[in-house]
Amino acid sequence: MPEELIFEMDYKGDRHGFQYNLESASEQDVAHAAAQVSILVNEKAFLYSGIGHLPIDEFIKGISASSASEALKGISTPALRLAFKESVGELQKLTPAAESYFFFALFKKYSTPVLMEPEMFSGKLHMEKTHPKDRIALLARYKSWVAIKKMSIDPAVKDYEASGTLCAINETLVKKAFDFAQIDCAALDTEAKKLTKQKRKSYPAIAEAIASLPERKWNKLENAYLLHAVLREFKVRPYANREMLSKQYKDIKPPKPRGRMPKS
Repeated sequence: MPEELIFEMDYKGDRHGFQYNLESASEQDVAHAAAQVSILVNEKAFLYSGIGHLPIDEFIKGISASSASEALKGISTPALRLAFKESVGELQKLTPAAESYFFFALFKKYSTPVLMEPEMFSGKLHMEKTHPKDRIALLARYKSWVAIKKMSIDPAVKDYEASGTLCAINETLVKKAFDFAQIDCAALDTEAKKLTKQKRKSYPAIAEAIASLPERKWNKLENAYLLHAVLREFKVRPYANREMLSKQYKDIKPPKPRGRMPKS
């Protein structure tokens, strides 16, 4: 398998195919490609997850605040829970998906990066378009990293199954974009633990933690990872992921706990 990153999707008229040649790429080039593809994958994973976006979008639209931390500090929890309830409808165990989408959309509103973004990297690899048919797939190899995630599409495939595969792909892309960004993740993880020490998950607690982020100390890449790490300490994932689906859909298995990590 050559050093490359390929993402392909052909599902219900959604057809996308991207191929990046990674043979002479730098690590930041790979991070750029992973971040670029993740934008689309994240969107489509939420689209087919089973939640309704409109109640959450309308809730966020009605927030009057100057920053994400200020917005979280002043949120009416009962009103947000009602938006989640309207979002999931009868699929009550999809509330984690509604919450993930809420955090994703909230930080997007305030232009506060919580993931790696392509614009953070100077290098840009040439991208070739491919023409996928009846599959969703990520095929990637770069140095010791190998990722192969594939799903064949037929008329029996359900939306949540497609979303589950997209979520698995997105988790990989999010992780590798951070891994190849050439930042000190361990030091930032330590900082995140300090900022969240003895804090239990609540919207005011999250607001307090992210309001105190030492922004002047870090560059844009480090700031994005630090915010991501702080949210992770609160068990918040502001992107499409398998865990958000797993309570509703028992055949969607969340990622295994950290430890001996697989290559992908």
